[in-house]
Amino acid sequence: MQTLLLAELSNIKHWRKVAIQGRDPEGVHQLRISLRKMRSALTIFSPVIRPAYRQQWRRRLKQLAKQLDAARDLDVFLLTHFSGTASDSQLYGALDKKKARLYKQLCSTLKSGKFNKRRRQLKKALAQTNWQKKYCCRQTLSLRSLAQQQLNTLYQNLQTQTQELHLNDEAALHQLRISFKQLRYGCEFLEPALDGTTSQSFINMMKALQDQLGDIHDAAVQQTMLADLPVAAQDEFQTILDESQRNSEHLKKTLRQQLRRFNNMPPPWQNLSSVSEFG
Repeated sequence: MQTLLLAELSNIKHWRKVAIQGRDPEGVHQLRISLRKMRSALTIFSPVIRPAYRQQWRRRLKQLAKQLDAARDLDVFLLTHFSGTASDSQLYGALDKKKARLYKQLCSTLKSGKFNKRRRQLKKALAQTNWQKKYCCRQTLSLRSLAQQQLNTLYQNLQTQTQELHLNDEAALHQLRISFKQLRYGCEFLEPALDGTTSQSFINMMKALQDQLGDIHDAAVQQTMLADLPVAAQDEFQTILDESQRNSEHLKKTLRQQLRRFNNMPPPWQNLSSVSEFG
């Protein structure tokens, strides 16, 4: 776990600089991914981490990630609907100005002492030789036991969500996407302990469902953007919005079939013995 978190902190240090420059959307995108992975790691490894320490850092990391959401939503819209600059588009001009304002605010946040203090605090603690003794409630645990316990809990939660899912409930669809991300990251973290013959296809299926649910969520997010646009740009935006909604409805029609396929796949931890090397 120390290795995973330190690796993501290193990624944050790199992508923070890219995000501050404001030219490459991957900066914000990769920052959000690293923050999500760290929160997921704190959940997956919860049986060995002291609860107060885990809850404190999950809360702080979530607060940091929240500040990136608006910039990423706008980046996704522009990347999807405007491959390059569109000087004759009033919609593009309005959104480009909004993006400049958002990135200015975001740059201030990323340069702030608070953001960097949190990152340095966690890195300093993780680098300590007594980190395990200080912040963990147990020193060793079989990776296979951890996989069976934690991944199965996330998997059962996912199955419950899919069985109770209403396709017009955008909040439920968004939560389902988050649950897929958590399980996927958990499988990637613990892949050395999983059945190698089935784990990659299982992970790939989750990635495909994430993408499908992501497109549905993007269409829902776009609904909230209309009110902030100048009147002159609203007709152009409405045309894009209508197309996004049609695509979303099409994806919803195929979603249940994809979810059934996923639920019928054998989880790559189900046949593992609980006896394993200690990690």
